[in-house]
Amino acid sequence: MDAPGKIVVSDTTAITYFSRIGAISLLKSLFNRIYVPLAVYEELTRLGDSNPGSEEVKTLHWIVVEEVSNFKEVTEKFSQTLDPGESQAISLALEKKASLLIIDEKAGRAEAQSLRIPITGMVGVLLKAKERNLISTVAPFLNRLRQTNFKMGPALYNRALELAGEANLKLNTEKKA
Repeated sequence: MDAPGKIVVSDTTAITYFSRIGAISLLKSLFNRIYVPLAVYEELTRLGDSNPGSEEVKTLHWIVVEEVSNFKEVTEKFSQTLDPGESQAISLALEKKASLLIIDEKAGRAEAQSLRIPITGMVGVLLKAKERNLISTVAPFLNRLRQTNFKMGPALYNRALELAGEANLKLNTEKKA
């Protein structure tokens, strides 16, 4: 992840879930500015201000909404169909020559990687926040994410704790006889 001034693009997931767990300010602290495509804005605001992330994309000046001009050209290169937010986030990252794309969905990550876009996800952002001493531990944030419908299995949870130096907090996933 990069210092302030670098171009960072996000799909819907990071805005939604960091808002949902009360940690949206971590994105500002880490990246200074986040670009989101119009489709992400529409996904977040379509259900009104009660949708996590909706109010943030409307009011936080450091979340910048932009239209994608090369969308059709980029999506023709995709090997699979992605939702509009993911497709436009990847397109915007290419258009802006972003130094990082925050994306969690497996298919979207694969497409971004095939186009050589540097990526991270929610867990990567939390690990970077700990590395930069913005948070003291990742476990409480991971636990809050697990209480939502964010898809994070025990393997990812435990790996994140290992990478954060918090392996003593790992989930016990061994089956009892």
